[in-house]
Amino acid sequence: MLRPITHLRTAAVAIIAMLVFVQCRTEQSAVAMGDVSIDGWDNPITVTYKNTEADRLCDLGVTLHINRRYATDSVALEITTLTPDSLRYSEVITLPAKAEWPSKQSTTMDMAIPYRRDVRLMHEGEYYIILRPLQSIEGVEAAGINFQTKR
Repeated sequence: MLRPITHLRTAAVAIIAMLVFVQCRTEQSAVAMGDVSIDGWDNPITVTYKNTEADRLCDLGVTLHINRRYATDSVALEITTLTPDSLRYSEVITLPAKAEWPSKQSTTMDMAIPYRRDVRLMHEGEYYIILRPLQSIEGVEAAGINFQTKR
């Protein structure tokens, strides 16, 4: 016969295991990044995102990994998306992108710039996103897209 303390331990372990299981969901956010030339970002980069769930709703953001040479208030980009079913969508957009450094000692940081809300990724498979700056941008070390899944 189990003692009452053992019942409590068993119940506590079961509750903890259930909470851990509930928290283990598909990833909520994924950033697809690519390195750019440290002399100035002026060539297109292509990043890949593998969508594992059809009909996924996401918010998209441009992420820039910048250093102290970055000195612009906005970024003009041509963004082209290639979908798994071979559709292609391109747009030219200027995004506000002023760096707000967390401290004077920081030499690099990631800057998140909102891009599109409520984007529906209709198909499973690989999405390719091409980011092409319309002018050379100094101080950018890497660029990419953040896919924030909405539930």
